[in-house]
Amino acid sequence: MKISKLKKKFQNEWILAEVLKEDKYNRVLEAKPILHAKDRTEIYDALAKVIDKKHLATIYTGKLPPKGMVYAFNAKSKI
Repeated sequence: MKISKLKKKFQNEWILAEVLKEDKYNRVLEAKPILHAKDRTEIYDALAKVIDKKHLATIYTGKLPPKGMVYAFNAKSKI
């Protein structure tokens, strides 16, 4: 599924997806959704349990902070 369709289907959600196609800058162009959730912790918990050697990405489909704003993520992994 193209990223634009993923963003429309799962608005304002986090997605754990298998990467199917990238551009030369490693930006994800197409992906197969594995899990989606409003809470990113669910995505990170699922990611920690993946044992396959799939090429995965986490994608956020909501509004990003304005340019120049600094932000940080704190993933609480159960590894």
